[in-house]
Amino acid sequence: MNEMSSFANVPLPYSYRVDDYCLLGSSGTFDRYAKTELIEGVIVAVNAQFTRHAKMQKHFYDALNEACRGSDLAVYFELSVLIDDSNMPQPDLVLARNAPDDGPLPAKNLAVVIEISGSTLDTDMGVKKSLYARSGIPEYWVVDLDGRKVRQFWSPKGSDYAQQSEVLSGDMISITSGANFGISVPL
Repeated sequence: MNEMSSFANVPLPYSYRVDDYCLLGSSGTFDRYAKTELIEGVIVAVNAQFTRHAKMQKHFYDALNEACRGSDLAVYFELSVLIDDSNMPQPDLVLARNAPDDGPLPAKNLAVVIEISGSTLDTDMGVKKSLYARSGIPEYWVVDLDGRKVRQFWSPKGSDYAQQSEVLSGDMISITSGANFGISVPL
C-alpha cells in the first residue's frame, strides 16, 4: 500500500494501488458487492444493474459482436481494464484488440470504451471521461439512457477529447477509427 506521511493536520483519504485493490478482491473483501472498480485510487462500489441497463448492454453487445465479425476487434463486457497504477475501471463494454488470456485488459489494447448511463451520467461524463482521455483511449461512448442518445468522443487530448458528436435514437453510430461498420442506436 502507498506510504503516508507520519504527520497530518487533517484526516487524509487513503489512496489504493491496483495491486492493493487486486489483493483485497482476492481475499474476499468485496464479496458482498456485485461489482467494484478502482478510480483515481478510490475503491467504488458500482450501482446494481436493472433491466433497462441490461437490455441496452445486451443490444450493444449483440450488435457490435455481429459488426466485428471478420475484423481484428472483439467485444467484451464488464471486463477490468488496467489503465495505470491507480485506475482499474470496469466499463460496461469495450472493443479491443489482442486481449490477454488472463488478467485485466491493458488500456493500450482498447479501441472503444462504452458506458451505459442512467444514474451514473455525471460520473461517466466527468471523472471517467477525463480518465479515459488522459489514458489515450481512442474513443469513448456514453449511452445516455434518459437523453435517448449516445455521446461519442474521440481524439483524446490531455484530459478531454478534441472531437465529439451526439447520435440520436434510431440513427447509426460507427467507430471513428475507420472500421467499416455501424450499428443502430435503439434508445
